[in-house]
Amino acid sequence: MQQELPPPQGQIRSSTKRSVSVSRASAAYPRKRAVTACQVCRARRTKCDQKKPSCSFCTSIGAECNSDPGSLSAFDPASIEIIERLDSLQRKLDSFSQVPLLDSVVQFNDGNGGDKNAHHNNKPLGNFLPGTLDAVLKWPVFEHFTLPVVQTPSQCSPASPCSSTQAPSISDELHPAACNQWLDAFFRHDHCKNPVLNEQDTRRLVRKVCQEGVGWDAESCLVLLVCANGALARPLSSPSISTDEVASSISNALFTASLKRLGTAMGSTGVVQAQCLFFAGVFLMSTLRPFDAWRMFLQSLAICQSFTHCNQPDSISDDRSRSTVEAEESIYWSSWKSERELRWELGLPDFDEMGLNTPPSFPSCSESCEADHLRAWCFYLSEISLWRLETAAKNEIKRLVLETPAQVFEALAEKAEENVQQVIAWQDSLPGSVSIAEHELPTGDDGDILRFILRGRTTYFHELISWPFIYAVVNDGEETLHIRQWAARGFDFHLKRLSINRPGFYHRHHGTWLMIRSSARSACILLAGAQASSTSQLLPPNWQEAVEATISMLQFWCNDSAGLSVTVDLLNRLLLNVYDKQ
Repeated sequence: MQQELPPPQGQIRSSTKRSVSVSRASAAYPRKRAVTACQVCRARRTKCDQKKPSCSFCTSIGAECNSDPGSLSAFDPASIEIIERLDSLQRKLDSFSQVPLLDSVVQFNDGNGGDKNAHHNNKPLGNFLPGTLDAVLKWPVFEHFTLPVVQTPSQCSPASPCSSTQAPSISDELHPAACNQWLDAFFRHDHCKNPVLNEQDTRRLVRKVCQEGVGWDAESCLVLLVCANGALARPLSSPSISTDEVASSISNALFTASLKRLGTAMGSTGVVQAQCLFFAGVFLMSTLRPFDAWRMFLQSLAICQSFTHCNQPDSISDDRSRSTVEAEESIYWSSWKSERELRWELGLPDFDEMGLNTPPSFPSCSESCEADHLRAWCFYLSEISLWRLETAAKNEIKRLVLETPAQVFEALAEKAEENVQQVIAWQDSLPGSVSIAEHELPTGDDGDILRFILRGRTTYFHELISWPFIYAVVNDGEETLHIRQWAARGFDFHLKRLSINRPGFYHRHHGTWLMIRSSARSACILLAGAQASSTSQLLPPNWQEAVEATISMLQFWCNDSAGLSVTVDLLNRLLLNVYDKQ
């Protein structure tokens, strides 16, 4: 034993024990008996089973089990609270351990205790619902390729045109003649897609701002945004302006000025404030900045939640005019629709099942609406009705996958045929001004911009209903007749999408980025089908030419969208691999 040293000279040994510093945890939770429990159980003030080398609780949460009382200071009251919550979560997880997670895995069982199709076991629900371009590039069919990682759009940081110092000042540019020109372009090319403004009231407001000067209120912000979008708008048939031209344009100067006033819109609620945020999102989409645009649409939608229309859709009281209700309904629908489609394409997390619901009612148009404005509303309501059909079909696919796993493809094929008939009936119900009958081909002139968009929306519906069959054939090697038949129809749908999108390949507008993504996804799916001889037989004729045209389009937009060059390289490599096999 080590001999105890005597005290230094001049010091007297006290008859009492030397005081020891007490930790915060031990002070807060005094020990009243001999220390036998581990630190964690003592801190929680629960019984410890004292198993070695680790007690049961420490093992369950992965904590270090230590019975040394000297390090109790590591557990303050906040840490104890965290540990107790971990314990609660662990118990909850243990209670779920025997419950199958149907939302993530689909079990195929014949009802007699065995698998009717053993090779169908453990199919993720995501195999049956459309995925983004990033998800398609991760398909098993591409596993043998060493593909670079495509940058997630929400992580892209493209150069912002708004920060350019070359943009002209608006002080001398905002005069009646120029504003009228921008307004004409806005109501001809932009407003027809989202009729959320009253044209007479908007023109009156612009004249007022021109006469009195641009203020720092929400109305001035809206005027600048309308003019910015109008100055950027072009006919469908006209060539797109480049990124450098956007940066030095008056449209960018107007948008930059509006951003300085956007805080007013975000600091209060009202129809004008929601409109400001929405049209800021439209401009950002036109300059291929989708994530920034999504933030604007989301904030506009948040403001819309304060509208009476959201809680009482059909209520019109004496203090709420018909025009107010119409304005609330239209900006709410446009913001909701734009936010939903961007959230999905950006791969952003959703809010549980609310993402599969649509607003409860249609927006209503004014009884005085006529001529071009009436045509805009026909398009607007037609697009919304197709969106609702698509949402209903998506919910039905999910239900069939979860409830009829053993005969899922038979059920999906039957439902897909019904959905095709629904789309045909929807097309037949469209008014003549926005008709997209099969025999009417897109001409590419400006008058067809609304038909161009409606045709593009139908491709999303066809992609949805044919997705499970294409995935099963390409990645799982399914050979059943009805699956291959529907897969072939699906490939034809994707080729048709590229044909429909082609007149707008080089057109800069609200939906350009979404068109780029959907076209690239369809090209990638066609290339996936070409990787094996058994599936290449299902591809439609002339698909290679359509893919090559798509790659050229993507190259055109590379300077506008960060990470797009990687997608171009991917598609070129996949296409070259197909040519090498021929």
